Amino acid sequence: MTLTLHAAAVSDPGLVRDHNEDSYLVDSRMIAVADGMAGPPAGEVASDLAIGALREVLLRLPAGTAVPPGVALDCLAAAVDLATARIRATIDARPELDGMGTTLTAMLVNDRRVILTHVGDSRAYLLRDGLLHRLTVDDTYVQLLVEQGAITPEEATRHPHRSVVTRVVQGEPVHAVSTVLRPYPGDRYLLCSDGLSDVVGEEMIRQAMRANLEPQVCAQELVGLALHGGGPDNVTAVVATVRGARERGDTGQWNWFRPARIPA
Repeated sequence: MTLTLHAAAVSDPGLVRDHNEDSYLVDSRMIAVADGMAGPPAGEVASDLAIGALREVLLRLPAGTAVPPGVALDCLAAAVDLATARIRATIDARPELDGMGTTLTAMLVNDRRVILTHVGDSRAYLLRDGLLHRLTVDDTYVQLLVEQGAITPEEATRHPHRSVVTRVVQGEPVHAVSTVLRPYPGDRYLLCSDGLSDVVGEEMIRQAMRANLEPQVCAQELVGLALHGGGPDNVTAVVATVRGARERGDTGQWNWFRPARIPA
């Protein structure tokens, strides 16, 4: 059976910003979130270019037909490269937009697998059997401090520079980290900008995803929680379930993800 995504997205400028620099993609085969940076209107331009590149690459994949995993990985890598090239071309044509960039977190279903690609600090989560798992590692300054042991993960949530990203799609070559996941019935996925994850704790995210099974309702609830917490940034939530996932077999394989491509 071909895997498909049952997904919905909600995006809001928040209670402080006067416009929304987030962009997203919802399709039966792919979901994505891009969080633009560098201020109006450049952030919005960059995130829109990234999502447009994903849409174009998605159209190249034959609908209803699985492709080899390596081909699917290459397609997502090509989307990141295309977004990079288009941002560079836009900056060259409009030098006043120099410095714009975007995060990009995308999920593609293919051949009984889910392929996740990530650059920046827009996160991906998996809810399985009531437990919430973070699938991405933030490309941020504070994450580097955590990995160096300079601060704790709890301190990172309050650090004044927690939104300083170290890798984005910005018109220069960038290597996305890709991961292959084996989906199972009941799995639920969330892609979100940091306007959600910086404000709403993971326990509240877990509870909302457990309580609201319909993706649209769940996404609305998550964005509402961010707004209730002050809504200091644009906030986007894309919630999805995978249709056509096979039951767990007798292989005993419970490793729900493995690195598929490590940046050079």
